[in-house]
Amino acid sequence: MKLRFFITLIFILLCNSAYAEITEDMERRAKEAGIIIMRDHDIKRTYYCNDQFARETHMNMQIAYRYSQVGDVEKAAELELIAANRGLEHAQVSVGKRYVHGNGLEENIVEAYKFFKLSEDETSKNLYIKVIMEHMSKEQIDKAEELVKNFKASYK
Repeated sequence: MKLRFFITLIFILLCNSAYAEITEDMERRAKEAGIIIMRDHDIKRTYYCNDQFARETHMNMQIAYRYSQVGDVEKAAELELIAANRGLEHAQVSVGKRYVHGNGLEENIVEAYKFFKLSEDETSKNLYIKVIMEHMSKEQIDKAEELVKNFKASYK
């Protein structure tokens, strides 16, 4: 019974691991940004690299919400874009919406697609992307998919 439990636990941990080994490129980019990597993380989710960076990323989103509430959509979008580029999923959804509607960011359907796809949010994948694809050319979709494929989250 105990053996089966441990095997199941190991299997779950291996299958659900969103973290990846730190590469030389990740170390170089973090060092250039003045960030100390304290744990393994996905190259598309740099905010996981240390607790301080994660707190700062989440704090940017909280401040962005405040700016949105008082109508400063440009400042809100600026802070959300920082969090989105660090890989914070709900920031990526928010930035995608801003790109669709031109709310604080210039309308850009390719960037919207990219951030919706990167977010791995079920609503983004199953609704938002499908809706905007109706307004995109094959070239735009291909360009967006290439941006997703080559995305490396920022340490800045």
